[in-house]
Amino acid sequence: MKPVLVLLILQLLPLQAFAAEDLLYLSGFESDQVGAVPAGWSVFLPKTSPNVKVVAQGAEESNHALKSVRSKSGGLTAITRPFSQPQQRIMIELSFAFSPGAGRSLNLWTFAPEGTDASQLNLCIQKGKLQQYDGRTRSWRVISKDVEPSTDPTDPIWHRLRILVDAKQPGIDFWLSKPGELTLPVSRTGTLHAYRTDLDLAGLALVSGTRLAQDAWYLIDDLEIKGGAQLPSPGKVEPLPEPIALWSGPPIPADLEKIPFVPEMTHQTIHRAEKDGYKFLHGAAIIAHNGVLYANWANSPTNENGPHETLQGRRSEDGGKTWSELEVIGPGFEGPDRHSHGILLKHQGKLWTICSRFGVGKSAKRFPGLRGEAFVLNEKNDRWESKGIVMQNCWPYDEPVRMPDGNLITGGQDQDGLPVVAISHGDDLLHWDTVLIPFPPELSPSFAETTVAVDGKNVRAIIRGGGGTAWVSISQDNGRSWSSARPANLPMPRAKAYLGTLSTGQQYLVSNLKNRDTLVISVSKPGESTLSQMWRIRHGKSEAPRFKGLAKGKQWSYPYAHEYDGKLYVVYSIGKEDCGLSILPITSLQVGSTATDGNAE
Repeated sequence: MKPVLVLLILQLLPLQAFAAEDLLYLSGFESDQVGAVPAGWSVFLPKTSPNVKVVAQGAEESNHALKSVRSKSGGLTAITRPFSQPQQRIMIELSFAFSPGAGRSLNLWTFAPEGTDASQLNLCIQKGKLQQYDGRTRSWRVISKDVEPSTDPTDPIWHRLRILVDAKQPGIDFWLSKPGELTLPVSRTGTLHAYRTDLDLAGLALVSGTRLAQDAWYLIDDLEIKGGAQLPSPGKVEPLPEPIALWSGPPIPADLEKIPFVPEMTHQTIHRAEKDGYKFLHGAAIIAHNGVLYANWANSPTNENGPHETLQGRRSEDGGKTWSELEVIGPGFEGPDRHSHGILLKHQGKLWTICSRFGVGKSAKRFPGLRGEAFVLNEKNDRWESKGIVMQNCWPYDEPVRMPDGNLITGGQDQDGLPVVAISHGDDLLHWDTVLIPFPPELSPSFAETTVAVDGKNVRAIIRGGGGTAWVSISQDNGRSWSSARPANLPMPRAKAYLGTLSTGQQYLVSNLKNRDTLVISVSKPGESTLSQMWRIRHGKSEAPRFKGLAKGKQWSYPYAHEYDGKLYVVYSIGKEDCGLSILPITSLQVGSTATDGNAE
């Protein structure tokens, strides 16, 4: 049955009962034709085909609601209800129900006059949570997790929501009822930051299109919109903390062509996928041991993190000019378990690699049963031998470094894609502890690959996160506890980075800049913590992948670095298919060194 509300009684009253400037819209869609767009609503953008229509609701045919489902139109596909004139402050109340699933099942927004995107309000249900898009961090922020999906749209679980928006203020107030109830709480459920600010409010849009998940739907009913200065003012939102000073160099140019290449740099291709071999490659690592360079990476037949994924590699005895035939280190499995990429390290004269292993075990959002398995090179028979599982719930990402307390530490992510580190038990590399790095919601962790380096008495972690910036956390107790991650003032897209320290005492970060078309290295002055000079390593579109596979695309990504014989060896994925190597002279990475074109092959 459709919810019985005081609002329905109000609908029976003449509009003169309300001040004309107060009531902008009031409808339960009872007077609208089933199967049609309600009266007064129109398409948001030309040449789009939203699928938002009035439906009969419940046993009584006179009960109507508005139902939106996914349509084939991409982009900003929606129907809109424009206001008679732009407003500065509005209050929206509506009832909603939504379908289950992790994908987006509800999306609505306000828009500005002549606007072609959302304005202040940008609301969705995604991953089972009611969320607002924060324009400062460009990430979804959770309003409430206390929402319940409906498996049957003819018998929905209704929620009531009130939203208070002001064009001149950054805060948006939300009041949300409990699932199945329509009584709003007295106190606000939350106040979150707007998507955009200082835009007059011209109307409300209900979204369809490919932004909704496959088979997703949502219902809207008893929609009321008021406007006017007599409405209360929204609450205030706390400002974001000041970014951590990771970059102290000159402003980074918007035109990336103005960033010089590393002088005297050369490039090699270590491995190239072939049609009769493994066609997916990612997560390369590299190290020098007894005069030989060892590189390894994840190889799978077709798709990223797919079944039958393995750890494979090659060796070079001439400084990276030529490479041996492929060798299998982590052979993978016939079932759902798999080996994938990891780290390389030298310890007590032996060469180790610790790779991720997952697919069987405790369920998780990203990597079920995630563990780290160690392999050691047997110098007598020249074969890699498994030492078994040494890490729990950590995918390691960088060559471990020694901390002041004598333990080794590496950055990683856990089975849910959250930032973690792994800490050895001294020189016992068969046992590591996993420690979670705390983070605020705006980090919006998703594959939060983490890289660490010792910075004086502290350990610094740089994390892949949201908002187009690097995120930083600091530990002052040898990795046992961490500050809540905060954004830094260095741009970085959602892509893995690599943090390290050169023999000159300079810290360095190899990372993507703006997107995965550009790979850069940033360095500090000797002994300093902030990075102050930047060079390009790779720039422009990489070669397109030659074979089909999930998550592939043109890119230079997932760097890993190791210093050897006066050079920094940087390996990375090319299109998630090939393994690239760039060799950077350490003398070219001194702050203040001149630039030449280092794009030689």
